[in-house]
Amino acid sequence: MLSKKFLALAAASAAISTQAFAQDMASDGPRIISDPLYLPLQGQFFGATGYTYGSSSQDIFDSTGTKSASTDVHFNQMSQTILYGITDDLAVSFDWANDLSRDATRHPVGGTDVTRSSSGWTDPEFGLTYRVMDQRESPLTFDVRANYSPDAFPAKTATADDEGTVARGGQMVDLGATLGHEGPMFTVAAKVDALWLDTRDVLNRSSGDTNRTDSQWNYRLGLDTQTRLNDVVSFNVGAGHTFTNTATVFNLTTGLEHFSQGGDVTDVDAALNYQFVPNTLVASLEYQHNFYQNSRNLFPTSPADNTSIRNKDEDLVGVTLRYVTP
Repeated sequence: MLSKKFLALAAASAAISTQAFAQDMASDGPRIISDPLYLPLQGQFFGATGYTYGSSSQDIFDSTGTKSASTDVHFNQMSQTILYGITDDLAVSFDWANDLSRDATRHPVGGTDVTRSSSGWTDPEFGLTYRVMDQRESPLTFDVRANYSPDAFPAKTATADDEGTVARGGQMVDLGATLGHEGPMFTVAAKVDALWLDTRDVLNRSSGDTNRTDSQWNYRLGLDTQTRLNDVVSFNVGAGHTFTNTATVFNLTTGLEHFSQGGDVTDVDAALNYQFVPNTLVASLEYQHNFYQNSRNLFPTSPADNTSIRNKDEDLVGVTLRYVTP
C-alpha cells in the first residue's frame, strides 16, 4: 500500500516535472541554496543556522473515554546544519540542535496545573547524500540519502526539582530518496523516507522507573516545492505524511508491558526566502503545522490504565539563515 502511494506521488511529480521540462528546458544555472533539490558542489561548505518556536496542545482521556487532562508544550530551539560536497554528486551532512527551553504544563480536570521543564542537546545526526541522476544531464534529479543518529545523551523525564532532557533515548536511522525537477521559476521534489528507531530507554525520575520502547519502523512521504518570483525573492510550500507503527513499551522496574499506538502525522509548511547575497546568503521565514491522529496506550493486563490522546496539533515558527562558500 505504501509503495503504491509513493509510486503515485512520484509519478505525479514526474508528470509535472516532465511538462515543465518540455516547456522551459532544464536549468543549467548554479544550484540554489534554498531549493528543495540543493546539494553543494565539490569543495563547498553549506550551513543553515535556525531558530524555532514551537507550541502544541493535546487532550488526554482515560479508559472510560472521559477527559482527564490537557497538556500544552512550548519550546525554543536553536539548530545547525552543515553539508560538505565531496564531489558534485556526493555530500556529507551534520545536524544538531539545542532546546533552550521546553515547558510542558498539564491541566488536570478539576485539579491543579503542573509544569515540568526540559532543555539540552538533541542527539546529533550524520548523513550522506548521493546524486544518482542530475537533470543537467537527465530530465529529472534523483538523490538517495542515509542518515544516522547515535544514542548520544540519556533520556530523562523532568521532575518538580530537576529539568528533563530532550534526547530520544536510542539510535535512529533514516533511509530516503528524492525525485524532482528544477525549472527556471519552479522546483518540485517528491520524497520518501524509512525511519528505524532503535530500542529506547527513558528514565522516569519521579518514580525511578525506566520505560523501554522496542525498535520500530516508521515511514514518511513528502512533496516540496519552490516558486521563484525573481532573482531575490522565492517561497517554498510543502506537505508530508508520516505513517507511525505500534510500539511495545516495557517497564523494566515493575515488569508492566503496554502497547503505544502512535497516530499518523500530517504536516504542511511554507517559507518566504530573501537572498541578501545572490545564492550565497539567504534568510527564510518559516511556518509548519503538524496534524496528529489520535493515539492510544493499551495495557493488556491492566485495562483500567488505558489512555488515549486526541485533538493534538502543533505549530512551528522559525527563521533560518543559509550560507555557502564560493
